[in-house]
Formats: sequence, structure tokens, C-alpha cells
Amino acid sequence: MSNLNRSRKGGRLAVVGLVCLMAGCGGDAGDGGSSQSAAIIASGARIDSVPLLTIGNDPEDPLYQVVGAVLVGETLIFAQASSMTLRFYDRHTGELLREVGGPGEGPGEYQRLRSLRRAGDRLYTYDLQAYRMTVLDLSGTLERTVEIEPWGVYNVPQLTGVFPDGSLLVAARVWDWANTAKSPMIRRDVMVLGRYDANGVFMDSLGTYLGGEYYVEPYGNGGERMRTGIPFVRRSRPGMVGDGYYILDNKDPMISVFDTAGTLLREVGPDPPPEPVRITDEDRDGFSDLDDIDSDDLPRFYPFYSGSTAVGGALWVRHHGDLERDGLREWSVYSHDGDLVGRVRSAEALRILAVDGEVTVVVRTDEMDVETVELRRIVEGQ
Repeated sequence: MSNLNRSRKGGRLAVVGLVCLMAGCGGDAGDGGSSQSAAIIASGARIDSVPLLTIGNDPEDPLYQVVGAVLVGETLIFAQASSMTLRFYDRHTGELLREVGGPGEGPGEYQRLRSLRRAGDRLYTYDLQAYRMTVLDLSGTLERTVEIEPWGVYNVPQLTGVFPDGSLLVAARVWDWANTAKSPMIRRDVMVLGRYDANGVFMDSLGTYLGGEYYVEPYGNGGERMRTGIPFVRRSRPGMVGDGYYILDNKDPMISVFDTAGTLLREVGPDPPPEPVRITDEDRDGFSDLDDIDSDDLPRFYPFYSGSTAVGGALWVRHHGDLERDGLREWSVYSHDGDLVGRVRSAEALRILAVDGEVTVVVRTDEMDVETVELRRIVEGQ
């Protein structure tokens, strides 16, 4: 990968210039076997348009900001940031079984619920404002909370995943209020990955990478504000896969996978890797209101990817595409060993949160930003 700066000393890897999606990103690290669905995916597959179950179509109880989901036996569990709760449903009838959490500062409460994931027989959530991980059993009973302390100059830690031994992968950045923009600019922060023990104690740094691009401009007296909605920018984020982790660059076709010590294991992606596609003049019109930013700093190529998540014993990587133009969304599905299992398509804009055999949990968002959580089958594609 040409945009990596790697230093290998004692198996250690420093990574600069990597990018991911997702995320979403809060996925399910242990949401069931995938042998049945793998057979379907290998021959080409699609996500069925008819849901098995729909939650959120009640106008009295709309959903908003669903940030993660898991399937545990007969139960569907998802996290909703707008209510700061985990909601437990019967996966067959859609009956709400219980709701845990809520806004607040006490144990089991959240100020900014960011993710839900499963590792083994535990559920893990993360509060991005309190820098606190909450551990629950699979029924939703609170077991403990763990403070994730920042280390060094990296003052904004975020839980990325849980390794099989219970240690934690944490990504962090520096929020430097003193280093504000003097003119409109594209910025990428240096991110660092750290490994913590199960009690939130820092163990070791796993190296650095560059975060996604964002646009800032001077604002007020020595401050700045972000500009959002710029198309085709570089995105980056790590994620858990198998016993290790990956970092996906949405403008690099190859995905780097590392072990728990930060040693590069493999690079996953198409063979041969495709060449980047230059952004058309028509799509560059979307930058017309950015004449205060040097044109050489604006994106020149389309991304390869739009998101990724490790679910159902595999890594799902969503290809970049325009649903209105192309009429479909497509994922490449890779095994934890890096082999291409196959591809899955959808004629709708769906966000995949969990996979259990032939059933996937997806989020569908309407034009009013109201979300529905649905169970859909993965079926042989046509």
C-alpha cells in the first residue's frame, strides 16, 4: 500500500495514512455462525426486499440514531443513541421485552451512547462523552463500568472493540483548541491505537494512522467550525475482525489486518487491485461552494468503499456507489483469513448491523430521517 508509513521494530507497526468507514460502526463481534449464509454468498446473493420483522414503524415510538445491534438466540438487541437505551425484542414477534439504560451519569446510564457490540457472553457499550465502557450480560443486567483514561496527548479516546482475551482496542485523537484554522482548510488528525486491559488500564500503543478528512474554517474570536457534507472525502477508522483488527482506507482497495500486538498479518482486497477513478466534472460541481479552498486540496478520485463492519464471522465491506444512479448497493464479504467469500447486493439504502446465518439486521432510513430496524433474509441473488 503506497500511502502507508510503516516502521517494524520487534513486530511493532506504526501506520500513517489509513482510512475506514462503518462504521458504524458498532457491530457484533459474535453474532452467530455463518456457514449457511457463506454458501449463499459464494454463489452471489442479495438482501431480500421483504422484511421478516420491522421495528420502528409505530408513529408513537419512532426510532432515531440506532448505533448498533446484535442477535442473541431469540432476542434482537439494539442501541439507540437518541434515548440512550438498549432495547430488547423478541426477534420473531417484535414484542418489546425490556429497555435498559437511559440518560444520566450513573452506572448503566449514558451521556452519549456511541456503540453496542458483543464479545463472548457479554455486551459492551461505550459512552463517548464520559469515556466509559459499560459491560452487561446477555440479558442486559449491568455487571460493571470501566473508565477509559486518555493517555499522553491523546485526549479523546474511543472504544473500537474487545479482543477475545478481554483486552480493549481504543482509538484516540488530540482535540487541540490552541491549533485552530487560520484559513479554510482540509484537516486530517493523527490518530493512535492503544491496547487496554479489561479494567481500562493502558497497556501499550499499537501505532498511529491518519484519520478522515474534514473541512474547517476560522470562526469567531480565535475559534473554528467544521464544514460537513463534502462528497468523496477520505475516511478512516479501525475495526475488529477475528482475533485482531483492521484499518480500512476508503481510497485504498487493500485493507490491512493486524494481530493484537500490532503486527501486520495480511492485506485483504480485490486481486488485482483496481485503479482509482477520477471524479467527473459533473460531480465536481458539488464543490462549487468551496471556492475558498485550494482546488488541489479537494478530492480528485472516488472512494473505493463507503463502510465496513465485521459481523456473522466475516468482514463486510460496502463498495462506494450512487444508489440512485446504479440502482443497487454492494458488499464484498471476506472471511477472517482474508479470503473473498462472495458479494451481496441490495436495491435499497440499508445499513448492516448484524448477521446470523441467513438473517441480517439492517437499518433503513426514510426521507424524514426516521429509522426502522428490520430483519431481512440473505437469499440467492438475481
